[in-house]
Amino acid sequence: MIIIIAIIKLIIILCVVATIHEFGHFIASKLLKVGVNEFSVGFGPKIVQKKYKETMYSLRWIPLGGYVMIEGEGEESDKSNSFSKKNAFEKIIVLVMGVIFNILLAFIILMSISFSVPTYTTEIKEFVNNSVLEQAGLLPGDRINKINGDRTTLAQDLLNTKYINSEVTKIEYTRSGVTTEVELTNAVSDIGYIGAAFVSDGSKGTNKVDAIRPGKPAEKSGIKSGDMITQVNGKPVDNAIDIINIIKQNANNEVTIVIDRNGENLTKVLTPDSQKQFDLGISDTKSVNTTLGYAFDKSVKIISTVLNSYIDLFRGKVMLDDVSSIVGIGVVVSKTTGILEYLNILAIISLAIGIANLLPFPPLDGGKILFVLIGSIIRKKIPVNVEAIVSFVGFGALILLTIVVTYKDIVRIF
Repeated sequence: MIIIIAIIKLIIILCVVATIHEFGHFIASKLLKVGVNEFSVGFGPKIVQKKYKETMYSLRWIPLGGYVMIEGEGEESDKSNSFSKKNAFEKIIVLVMGVIFNILLAFIILMSISFSVPTYTTEIKEFVNNSVLEQAGLLPGDRINKINGDRTTLAQDLLNTKYINSEVTKIEYTRSGVTTEVELTNAVSDIGYIGAAFVSDGSKGTNKVDAIRPGKPAEKSGIKSGDMITQVNGKPVDNAIDIINIIKQNANNEVTIVIDRNGENLTKVLTPDSQKQFDLGISDTKSVNTTLGYAFDKSVKIISTVLNSYIDLFRGKVMLDDVSSIVGIGVVVSKTTGILEYLNILAIISLAIGIANLLPFPPLDGGKILFVLIGSIIRKKIPVNVEAIVSFVGFGALILLTIVVTYKDIVRIF
């Protein structure tokens, strides 16, 4: 039953994300008077079909997405409302509108979620022991305005990993209306990291492994999702904080971990990677009711994070092991426990799939846009058969990549 529910939850997300994407193409086509032969929700045999004016509207049995059949896209057509008869700008609008609708869907969901929970600001409420900010003279009640010149408004801004390469961290803060700047030389430190995330319980977290990052020491040693870590270097542990603190102190040093896997005790020996950590030593910040400005800021930052992950992909900072297939996504979706968490995942997947479609790779929308731009530059329409062959090869490459990533996900899970 759990597996069935997880599959249904994933199908709903995929159907919503794909349908809204195709609806974007549909709306743009209608506005630009491009012919739409069919708009379908789902694939396969039809459940119900209704024609209105020139367009056939269909509901089909396989709920894994949908499609829009645009007159003259990817085929020869002499009709006046053909996609091929439109200019380059109009073609690009039609092609990019699916991505825009995915982003709009994500933005609306993220804004709605933001209003459902409080916003944690940058006003300091409490420090951790030996806090670098407290050592620099800051006090509870101070509000951090900028880090290295970057404006900060949310608590998450204080954890930005972009600062890990800063030898000196400049902090601008306000106290009683007076703005002051201090420089920190100890906000970045080296810590141990094994690539394991733990199941949360709202407090210190549990000792149950939730997810394993590919290629990191935890995976290499054989630790799997669902394992319970009971000892680290001979010390009994029962929560995530204790485990993480011991690991942090052992960068590049061998550690021995005892796990409980379905009642069987197993011993794993591994060496945590050394990883830079940016930490200002704040344990809590002031929370306030979410305003429109805060909600907008939160949503934009999440969208930027997803966008930056694709930029990192091109920079080589994201490896194949960091990419998930539908199996990996299904595992994440299956672990959602509430409606807000589920909607948040829906928004992230809508963003990820939408932006992925902009990649300049046939047969994605980005690849089609590339064909339009090339045709515009050389002032000659690329033959339909050439575009079809390139798209076919690209589609084959995508299928191969999907198989490889899916295999890695299955091995990682089981």
